[in-house]
Amino acid sequence: MRYFRFGRNAFTLIEILIASIVLAVFMTGVYQLFIGGSKTAGRAQWITGTVDQMRNALQLISRDIRSATYPTTLFSDTFFDPCDNTDISVPAQYYLRILKDGEPIKAPSSGELKIMSWVMCEPEKPPEQPGKLVRNEIWLDHAIDTPGGPVANMRIKTEAYTYTTNPQGSYAKSGNLSLSQISEESRDRVIVNDVESIEFSVAGTIPPEKPVDFFPISVKIRTLYPKDEKVSKENSIMATPQVGIDTF
Repeated sequence: MRYFRFGRNAFTLIEILIASIVLAVFMTGVYQLFIGGSKTAGRAQWITGTVDQMRNALQLISRDIRSATYPTTLFSDTFFDPCDNTDISVPAQYYLRILKDGEPIKAPSSGELKIMSWVMCEPEKPPEQPGKLVRNEIWLDHAIDTPGGPVANMRIKTEAYTYTTNPQGSYAKSGNLSLSQISEESRDRVIVNDVESIEFSVAGTIPPEKPVDFFPISVKIRTLYPKDEKVSKENSIMATPQVGIDTF
């Protein structure tokens, strides 16, 4: 039998093989523990970041939905807005609009998808002060495909304008606005990553019978961890716009 000498000690080939196997098993266990720990840390980091994103996004959306209003011409003793128009299509152009009601809207498998839009208006006060209109849109932009399906980036696009109306058209009653963009207040930004689906649910009729029928709407966001389809988080809010609600 062969011996290997190191100083005053000698080892057989079998002993060296056994030691190598034990060391390999040990290192495999350490590697698995390291990988498991890394996965757990990555999952925990994703959950923390995603929960913060959804909370901040829903707070923003809730605030803006509550601020959704019709353009208005305001005087000291009276006001005009599109709700006074006998043509229902006039106020309808300022409705909050959603893609679907009562069912999840899945992340697109490619490209982008507009799922919600609304306007927020501050009144004009002729002749000195123009009004302000802010148009918001929510989009889902395809990000990646995961084992659980595609996920998207949830993006909000904002465009701000000043507006004036014409007294010959009864001011804002006509619904016709002369717009001038405020470029420095326009922006386009991602507010939530890894979105699997968004669901809107309206507590009322769509479209409303009258433009002054204001119904609460809930917004639920569901996100999916790209590296593990079993890990997901969701959150929701409910808010009431001061305009009607309809679908695209």
